[in-house]
Amino acid sequence: MLSFFKKKPKSQISEKLSDYPELQYDGGTKFAENENNDVYVDIEELGGFPYIKTAILGTFGTRIKKEGSTLTFHFKNEKLTLNSEHDQIESDEIKNTPFSFTQIDFEATEEEIKKIQEQKTTNITFKFLKEEISFSPVVINIPEA
Repeated sequence: MLSFFKKKPKSQISEKLSDYPELQYDGGTKFAENENNDVYVDIEELGGFPYIKTAILGTFGTRIKKEGSTLTFHFKNEKLTLNSEHDQIESDEIKNTPFSFTQIDFEATEEEIKKIQEQKTTNITFKFLKEEISFSPVVINIPEA
């Protein structure tokens, strides 16, 4: 049976973010990208405790209720993995586009923040359930808010 109303899976979307120049995220620093997504990363502080604020803009979309996610910073000779602050993660679809917006905060210590700021990141990887998405950095340092 054929269905003409079946939603096209996001992984098969052929449009790129560059086709929508009006789509920009002003709430963070563009840190990394892959073929279909941009990642914004900033260091924030709440109540004296630091955390990593991230946003993914692009074809990636997810809905996780209990597992949360991890963010791994890959450096030349080591890596650092952070856990999301919340177990529930849900992407918001962007109206009139094939894209989504996903915000995730990650717990971090002062030492971890220092390592991220001082070492050159070669790659970052988000892990959602059994799915991993890698990004290449486009900036060297993450500014502190």
